[in-house]
Amino acid sequence: MNLDAPNLFELASHRLKWLSDRQKVTSENIANADTAGYRAKEVEGFEDYMKTASTQTVAPDVMVTDVEATWGEDLSGNNIVLEEQILTAQETAGQYRVAANLYRKAHELMRAVAGG
Repeated sequence: MNLDAPNLFELASHRLKWLSDRQKVTSENIANADTAGYRAKEVEGFEDYMKTASTQTVAPDVMVTDVEATWGEDLSGNNIVLEEQILTAQETAGQYRVAANLYRKAHELMRAVAGG
């Protein structure tokens, strides 16, 4: 048995925080879609986040980096593509719902096992 592996609740908690931070960064990108010179930002991957989390006792902040323009940029230097950001926001919201439901089901299971 691997005692160093995070338990289900810890993993779900980290996933929910990462998704929340990802949604925040995506929202900031959308809000700055018309800001001259604004560069799209993105959070680190969840695997990298978990590597950092495994060495700390509290959930770390996610690392945010600038994103290279995938579809180009406008004349002001802004590289936000609203369609991409909206798709990212929808994907993140769906993943958040799944993670929250898994967390809730695991909690219900623990209560059932404990007899409550």
